[in-house]
Amino acid sequence: MATPNHSSDRFRSATDFPKSIESVEQAEANKLYVELRDCLIFTNRSRSQLLRRNEEHKQTALQLKSDIHRMQGLINQLTLEKTQITESNRQIVTELQQEMSTMASHLDELSDAFGVVADFEDAQQSGMGLLAAPSRFFRFLRAVKAIVLWWRKDDQGPDVLPSETHPPQSPFPGDPSFEDRRKNPQMYSDPASQNRSLLDR
Repeated sequence: MATPNHSSDRFRSATDFPKSIESVEQAEANKLYVELRDCLIFTNRSRSQLLRRNEEHKQTALQLKSDIHRMQGLINQLTLEKTQITESNRQIVTELQQEMSTMASHLDELSDAFGVVADFEDAQQSGMGLLAAPSRFFRFLRAVKAIVLWWRKDDQGPDVLPSETHPPQSPFPGDPSFEDRRKNPQMYSDPASQNRSLLDR
């Protein structure tokens, strides 16, 4: 029987050992016993290492599973945030489009209102003045007011002027101060006088 060198450094095959020691001398039997013992020690040590490594692999697998679960949670969270951001951006775009539509509507209204008072220079030269057609003039002012209130709505809340800030009403023909207001508009604070003062400059 060939005995391999460094028997304790590797697993031994059963064929390396005799099936019976009846015909084996005592010295040879003792040697076989030592080799069997060394092989058993090596096998037990290897088994312990395998069990330890198997446990390490299990822990590593559990950690990887936990990491994958955590990463999947992060991916789901990022996907949700992306969806929310996309929806928020879509809402912002929609609101901007609505604001632009509102602004365009106000500008169209202002353009139409200005169209009916665009001949104010001819009316001023003829002595008639804008007050000859007050409805057109006030329509123009209402269009201007709508734009101003739309512009200020984020800062001032409802589109309503405080009662204490309402300008005084303009006088109508027949009022004693009517002619003076026409001649000296810069001395008065009503809308008609202020606009007339601007036109005279």
